[in-house]
Amino acid sequence: KLGPLYVKIGQILSCRENLFPDEWITAMEKLQDRVPAKSGKEAWDLLYSAAPGGKVGFHKKFSDFDDVPLAAASLGQVHRATLRDSGALVAIKLQRSRLRDIYDKDLALMKKIAKVVDKFGKAGQVGGIEQSWTGIFNDAETILYREIDYRDEAENAIRFANDFGIGLGGVAIESTAKGVDGNVLPSAADWLRTPYTYGDLSSEKFLVMEYVPSIKANNNEALDKAGVTLEDREYLAECLAHAYLRQFCAHK
Repeated sequence: KLGPLYVKIGQILSCRENLFPDEWITAMEKLQDRVPAKSGKEAWDLLYSAAPGGKVGFHKKFSDFDDVPLAAASLGQVHRATLRDSGALVAIKLQRSRLRDIYDKDLALMKKIAKVVDKFGKAGQVGGIEQSWTGIFNDAETILYREIDYRDEAENAIRFANDFGIGLGGVAIESTAKGVDGNVLPSAADWLRTPYTYGDLSSEKFLVMEYVPSIKANNNEALDKAGVTLEDREYLAECLAHAYLRQFCAHK
């Protein structure tokens, strides 16, 4: 009810287990993808305000828009639709309206509050370095304004897929990343899956990606229902670690 910025701050703080008790962290984790969303007419209105070309532009390229969102978070919500030219299912991320105006006002207030709170005590230590609430909110501000432009997200997603050599449908393509020896790295398509991003259809408030159904890694109940065994989860963990290390060590 407080608004998108407070939800986003809650998401960020949910990853800082050193700051809050476990029950607080558990509650804030719900903000990652279980935020109240707009459905029905409100979803259509949000769609037409975010889509390039508005109503006409959307219906020219898409059909079968599902006005019940798949998920919703602080900045927007995700809906299923179909590409008219290929019939492919896509996931469309729509940005909530007036985000920049809301951020300008709410962040100014939050930074004032952080300065006052810092007078009574710091936020704790990370890696032996003491952090202040003001510092945390300054870092968050940089991230938050960057996230408002979905074109940045699209560019990063495209680069991620290209570096790992993964194309539309999860097919292997030539990787754009090189190892420390200067040789092109092999495609990761046989052990990694990432949605294809339609950069030409995306804009500042409208992000179009290949629809790839998935299960959140920490949703044990859903993993159990899907028949994902302990051995499968160990393999997934190894693949995740492999992906992180490849990005840290090789992707530039």
